[in-house]
Amino acid sequence: MRMQRLLIDRSTLDLIAADAQDFLNVLNASGLHQASAMMLGVLEQLQADRANLPVERGDAA
Repeated sequence: MRMQRLLIDRSTLDLIAADAQDFLNVLNASGLHQASAMMLGVLEQLQADRANLPVERGDAA
């Protein structure tokens, strides 16, 4: 069964990625290399998801 992806905005995704990076740092500091490698994969997917988000346009234009 495939998990459905939720639509989120760029700022929310940035917050999730920042927390994921903090968690990765904790895993690395703890010497949990296998868990760290898995978390790195999660971060790479978050970066790919961010790159695929539509460009947000402000009212300044």
